[in-house]
Amino acid sequence: MKREKLSLKEIDLKDERFRISYFFSLDKLAASIKEVGLLNPPLVTQREGRFILVSGWKRVMACLSLSFSPIPVLVIPGKGELETFLLAFYENLAAREFSLIEKAEILARLKKFGEDEKRIVRQYLPLLDIPQTLFHFDSYLAFFRFESELKKIIHRRNFPFPLAKLFTEFSSSERKQILPLVSGLSQNKVTEFVESLKEVSRRDGHPVRKILASGEIKDILGSPRLSSFQRAEKIRLVLKKKRYPTLSSWEKSFDSLRKKLRWPREIALNPSPFFEEKRLSVTFNFESQQEFRASLLRLEELASRREFSELFKFK
Repeated sequence: MKREKLSLKEIDLKDERFRISYFFSLDKLAASIKEVGLLNPPLVTQREGRFILVSGWKRVMACLSLSFSPIPVLVIPGKGELETFLLAFYENLAAREFSLIEKAEILARLKKFGEDEKRIVRQYLPLLDIPQTLFHFDSYLAFFRFESELKKIIHRRNFPFPLAKLFTEFSSSERKQILPLVSGLSQNKVTEFVESLKEVSRRDGHPVRKILASGEIKDILGSPRLSSFQRAEKIRLVLKKKRYPTLSSWEKSFDSLRKKLRWPREIALNPSPFFEEKRLSVTFNFESQQEFRASLLRLEELASRREFSELFKFK
C-alpha cells in the first residue's frame, strides 16, 4: 500500500460500498485529532478514477467535522471488491469488537462481493462470535435489511440477538408502527411488548395495524396528558392483558385485594410468577432494630385480618 495525502474533497464519501459502521460519536476522536493529528491513516482505493473509502469512516468524519484536510491515507492497489473489503475487515477485526448491526453489515457485504455462503458460515461466523449455522447467517442478513432507525436503536442500546430476531417477525411497515412505541422502554419491556403483539396477532388472526388501532390503544396514543414513556407502558400492559387474559384478571384482583388490606408501600408483597404457586414473597428494608420490629408488627397486624387469607386463593 502507498501512503499519500488527499484532500477530503478528493474522496468520494457518497460511495459506501465498503462501509460497515454508521452509528458512532465523533467527540472524543475529534478532540484527539485536533490535538495530535490523524495518526492512523484510513484505507482508500480507486474505482473509475475516484478515490473511495475502504476503512476509517469514523476517522474521516471526525476530520470532516474539524475541516482537517488534507489527510494521510493508505492507497490499496488495484484489487477485487472482495479482496479489498477483506483488508478492511481484518484491519478492524484486530482492533475492536463489532456490534450486532456491524456484524450484519459485514456478512451482507461478504455475500454481495461474491463470497461463498458455506465459506462465510464456516470461516467468518466464528470470527464474529456467531454460531456456525445457516439460521444465524440468514438472521443477520435479515438484520441488515432493517430500517435505519431500527438499526440505530439496536446498535446504540446493544440489543441482544433474540430481541433483534423478534423484529424479523414483522413487516417493514409494521416495524415502523412499533418502533416509536417501544424506543423508550427497557430491553425486557421491549421484549415483552413485541412478544405480546406478535402472539396476539398470530392467535387472533389480526394484523398489527388493527391491534394498534383498537379503541383502547387509540385512546392511550391520543391522550395529551401522557408522556411517550407512559403511553408505551400503558400499551404494553394492554397487550399483556390481551395475551394473558386470565393472568391479567388475577393480577388485577390481587392488586385490588392488596389495596383493600391497605398494604404499606414500604413492604413489597409479590405472588409467584404467573401465580403458579400459592407461595408469596414479602421484602422490606430497615436501618435499625426499631424499624425491623415495626415492620414485623405491621405484618403481624395484617396477617390477623380476615382478608389476608384471600391472598392464597389465586392458584
